[in-house]
Amino acid sequence: MSLQGSRALPDQKNWKDLGLPDIRDIEPGLLISAVRELPGASSLNAAWEQVASGFGLDQGLDAVLIETPYVPILVKRENLLHTVEKRPNARERFTEFARDTLTRPLEIWRVSYDDASFRLSFIGAYNARYQMLVVIHVEHGNVLLNFMNCDKKSLNKHRHGGLLYRRYR
Repeated sequence: MSLQGSRALPDQKNWKDLGLPDIRDIEPGLLISAVRELPGASSLNAAWEQVASGFGLDQGLDAVLIETPYVPILVKRENLLHTVEKRPNARERFTEFARDTLTRPLEIWRVSYDDASFRLSFIGAYNARYQMLVVIHVEHGNVLLNFMNCDKKSLNKHRHGGLLYRRYR
């Protein structure tokens, strides 16, 4: 799934345009706290397996569907390698955040890209140091493309496009 070079289109509506609160100001009752950061893996293959296992891809399973408040998301083992390739980031530590963000997102945005594709951005807000962004590629069958941790301020810049879902009023 090569998507190198595609970028989100500029000038899409964002959270400010819609009058939504800054992630840093979300009421504490909306923040999820029952998710833990896992230890980092010792190798690339161990990290890949840790993420696959965290999404329910036990030995022999190559794909799994995860129900979300919007659409089912397909998680493929082969696509998870990209997430853990940059070893200094040790993203496997945030697998539980990513899976939880799919099932209990704060928001879901439909983002237009310059290659005429769309992605879904699942926003996860936590009572923790890190927050979560999970990116889903729509044209490839609503398949998990990537996930990344960031702080609350950085997460705000991923809140653009068309708002499809929010867990709050």
